[in-house]
Amino acid sequence: MEDDKRQKINSLDNQIKELSKEKETIQESCSHKNTKVKFENGTNNMKLYCADCDKEVGYPTKEQIDEFLK
Repeated sequence: MEDDKRQKINSLDNQIKELSKEKETIQESCSHKNTKVKFENGTNNMKLYCADCDKEVGYPTKEQIDEFLK
């Protein structure tokens, strides 16, 4: 029974790694032309993200923050 759990966890970990690599590849090929402001996961910090691939691309300007908070 413990071996089954270990195999399942290993399989899930491998899938996560593969999906993370695929996500990175997509984000690296994106031009990040369209951006959006949103809160960083689990925090109250606002960051600037690509609206197309959801990659964090920096910090928003005061104007972008004001527009987001409207």
